[in-house]
Amino acid sequence: MEHDTSTTHSPGVAELRALYRAAEARAARLRFIIEVQNLLDAAAFETAAQEVLSRLADFAGASYARLGFPPLQGTAPPMQLTVGKSTNPGHDGILFASQAGSNLRLMLIGSAGGRAMDPDDRQTLEVVAGQLDDAYNLNRQAAENQALLGDLQRQRSELAALVAQLIQAQEQERQRVALDLHDGSAQLAAGLSYRLQDLAARIGEAHVLKPEIDQLAALARHSVADLRAAIADLRPPELDDLGVAAALRTRLDAIDGLEVIADLDAASDRWPTSTGIIFYRVAQEAITNVIKHAEASRLVVRLFEDGKGEAHLEVIDDGKGIGELRHPQMRGGQLGIVGMRERLALLGGRIEIDAGSSGGTHVRAAAPLAQDTTSE
Repeated sequence: MEHDTSTTHSPGVAELRALYRAAEARAARLRFIIEVQNLLDAAAFETAAQEVLSRLADFAGASYARLGFPPLQGTAPPMQLTVGKSTNPGHDGILFASQAGSNLRLMLIGSAGGRAMDPDDRQTLEVVAGQLDDAYNLNRQAAENQALLGDLQRQRSELAALVAQLIQAQEQERQRVALDLHDGSAQLAAGLSYRLQDLAARIGEAHVLKPEIDQLAALARHSVADLRAAIADLRPPELDDLGVAAALRTRLDAIDGLEVIADLDAASDRWPTSTGIIFYRVAQEAITNVIKHAEASRLVVRLFEDGKGEAHLEVIDDGKGIGELRHPQMRGGQLGIVGMRERLALLGGRIEIDAGSSGGTHVRAAAPLAQDTTSE
């Protein structure tokens, strides 16, 4: 019987020790990489980078370490962190330098001792350099995003101030026109009405011109009523004195020939001035469309604030519906819708105009109440 005389190689003690040391070295490198990442995650980049640089110098046996990088934001000069100093400038060399193309410039200087750096150690240094580069990029992006957010908030504040000034200018112009009408055309029309009534009374019932003068007097009285209504619409005093809900209620109380249901939250009288004015104007336009074009018998107006800090307006009628506004004769209604959209856009708001569930038209308007403005 033949026996296999070949022998299987068994590792000796020295080889086992070498394998153990290699495993320990790999574990140490992995721990080093994990610790570096934890440092970069836990602190601001400049603070963490200084500690990582110190550990890199210890890891590589460097007497001097330097890390340079652009500022995280702004146009400041590049930043530089250092650890230690070169103890033998004439004989020290570069142990490691980060690759070209990185935002960071990492350099470790020390005595090489006449031997090349272990490839695994170099790979570990490259991994850590990549961690530093990634952390820098993340922090730079965060700084840029914060700067952009600050710019956006500043622009929003400036826009809100411009909106308030624009609304104030519009309302001041309306007030000026209302005063001009009151002191001019309205007074002339009222004077004409009184003169015609006086003339009709003086000429007597038998006069041939009496019917025509009565018609002229009635026309003058109607003109006076229209002018006074126009003046009130231009700048209702309730809007200044009491707020949007009170002004809307006064407007709705003056409507004849319609069943009017008003659900107006009194809290809306405390809305920012710009919001109250625009919501009043949008409601005014929507109500005018109902009266002039809808041929409705019922009108519902709701004004309220939701739990998310938004103001809401709803105007509902049971008339012909929004489709009729596309007719050429209803072009004024279309212009009114454009005006409502433009007004709400000033507040960052929106408007939806749909057919009602049982006919008619349903107007919904909403806008955020958190305006960076102060009440006038």
